Amino acid sequence: MNKFFITILFLVSTLFANTTNDIDLKILKDLGIESSFIYNKSLQSTFDEYSSSENISYYNNLLRKSSLNAQIVRSEIESENIPDAAFFIPMLESSFVNQTNGKNSPGGLWQFIPGTATNLGLRNDEFIDERLDLHKSTDAASSYLKKYYKKFNKWYLALLAYNCGEGTVAEGVARASLDRYLELNPEMSNAESIKNYKRMLSDYRASKKGFSDLYIVLNKFKSSYSFDYLVENNSKNKYISEASLTYLKKIIVFSMIAERDLFKSIDKKAKYKLVKVKAHKGLQLKSLANIIDMNYNEFRTINKHIKKDVLPIDSKVYNIYIPQEKLDVYNQKIIMIKPVNEAKVVDSKVIKKVQDDKKSIKTTDNKKDNTSTDKKVIENKKNSKVVDKKTVDKKQVDNNKQTIYYIKKGDSLESIAKKYNVSLKKLKSDNNKKSNSLKIGEKIEINR
Repeated sequence: MNKFFITILFLVSTLFANTTNDIDLKILKDLGIESSFIYNKSLQSTFDEYSSSENISYYNNLLRKSSLNAQIVRSEIESENIPDAAFFIPMLESSFVNQTNGKNSPGGLWQFIPGTATNLGLRNDEFIDERLDLHKSTDAASSYLKKYYKKFNKWYLALLAYNCGEGTVAEGVARASLDRYLELNPEMSNAESIKNYKRMLSDYRASKKGFSDLYIVLNKFKSSYSFDYLVENNSKNKYISEASLTYLKKIIVFSMIAERDLFKSIDKKAKYKLVKVKAHKGLQLKSLANIIDMNYNEFRTINKHIKKDVLPIDSKVYNIYIPQEKLDVYNQKIIMIKPVNEAKVVDSKVIKKVQDDKKSIKTTDNKKDNTSTDKKVIENKKNSKVVDKKTVDKKQVDNNKQTIYYIKKGDSLESIAKKYNVSLKKLKSDNNKKSNSLKIGEKIEINR
């Protein structure tokens, strides 16, 4: 029997001899995974698939095209003492492409959903989406991973939690630990304490409540936990989704491929290194690009977190990014540009419409003495409101406190009512609205 076992072990070792080495074992060790996982058949299949020449070429191309983004992620991971394998999270999440499909969709290199971004202190509103801030989002991702590492004390569990959530991982690990404990101690199966622990896990799966109970079970049976056991029994017991385990295997495999120096583009130097500088509120992005003699579209690419064409006006200064080589020029010329009128920051489309209307008013005034028809004016910088009133002078408009608002993307009647401190019922009544539906560019009267 012993001879048979030794023979099998030799054959397995020989099978993987050409694909594994000490570096592979170190990758597993850094992540907190047992070295025996190197012989997992699914891991080997994943390696075979992604180490094909076709896939190597594909991912090399991704890294080459996104060298700046990749460089930022790599530097952050190294400085935060996070395992190198975490570098490949954005490759799986976003292909290192810094974008989002909308305010409520996952966004950025790390594909944070809005709720997670808020919890991590990332701003996401009509002016700014810091999920697209290359440095700030990467700092947040590092904090996120370290938070999970502190919870689980294993980096691979932190990576899994990043993908499928802390509760899913805690419940799966706790259940796998308890199941293995009972396999090793079958005489305990009917103990009241065991029934109670099982009930805790069952209640959480049913209601997603009792989060703290998961850690009670997990800590009680942590000495019985084995990742090999979880993987081997996962198809039957569904501790962790197979998609999440595949996600982890891909990260491990990408790390192995990188250590074999097959991702040649991983060390490709970016066109430049970014530095963070401060700019005054209300400055136009085009002016900022001009003073450093930088293509505007390229400037917007490295500052995608700024949604508008101007910096927000709700803080005195705001951070932007420029190439390091442009820093001296920027410091010399920044004082040369001035912020735009605050009213213009609200919506450039509104301003254009107002300007066109003012031209029309001027023409009418030349033809008719002191007759006011469809006047639309922008109030002073302090009020920053667009006013619309028929056959009434400016003094009367100010007294009535009427504001005209033109609908833009992301607006709702509720948000407008809250912003201007009026009731939703009054807002709908004043505008003859029977429903809450809005169209971009639609005019809304706000009477206060």
